[in-house]
Amino acid sequence: MKLENVAYGVANHIGRIEMNRPEVLNALSKGMFRDLKKAFALATEDDDARVVEITGAGKAFSAGLDIKEVGGFKSRTEAKGFVYGLVKPFWDQLFKCEKPVIALVDGPAYGAGAEIALASDIVVASTRSTFAFSGGRVGALCCMSGVIGPSLMNGRKLVEMNLTGTPLTADEATNYGLVSHSVPREELTSTLEKVTQDIMHVSPVSNSSFKRISWTNLSKTKLETAYRELFRTITSKDFREGSSAFVAKRAPEYYR
Repeated sequence: MKLENVAYGVANHIGRIEMNRPEVLNALSKGMFRDLKKAFALATEDDDARVVEITGAGKAFSAGLDIKEVGGFKSRTEAKGFVYGLVKPFWDQLFKCEKPVIALVDGPAYGAGAEIALASDIVVASTRSTFAFSGGRVGALCCMSGVIGPSLMNGRKLVEMNLTGTPLTADEATNYGLVSHSVPREELTSTLEKVTQDIMHVSPVSNSSFKRISWTNLSKTKLETAYRELFRTITSKDFREGSSAFVAKRAPEYYR
């Protein structure tokens, strides 16, 4: 299976998914969502992959939505196709993965990138990493953070991060429950290996059963609301303004 935006391979029983658009800080384009879904399907079905690692090439985990690509939907139909034909299938596939998913973060994880980290079972981050639910700053929405965040993070900080878009350092993110391990960059690999070795001491059936239980928090109503509100934001005048401001490198004027 050919993947243009993502690299997938297995080594030492770790199925490694690498977002591979370093020139744009691994921004999530339409193709990236499509390839991430395929990569998670491969990792889920690959018997040699006992653990799944998700990371980003270059100096970022992911900067979030590729605003230059998805910031100018020509119609509501096109926007609906993006939400329900690309974004939703990706999240559905990630949530179907019953293997432990480890996010290895070395750099910025913003917007949907931060949500991918949040949705992972374990997050190992370098101390230079930063995390932000910043979708609202461009008039979009970090819709999944509102679905899965309350069961994983400090509720007040989750709300503040979405309402302000303000980033956290890796150490701060650890204190608020978004990150599992915040370590110096040179210790990322050894920490990942240690966590992986610990996982190998636990029954894969037990781990998959635990994940089945934990994901029962994903109610159909919450997910439907999340996708509906994502569609609402990306078809709004605020998203048009936020996208234009982002491309022009100016501050958006939402309250004029």
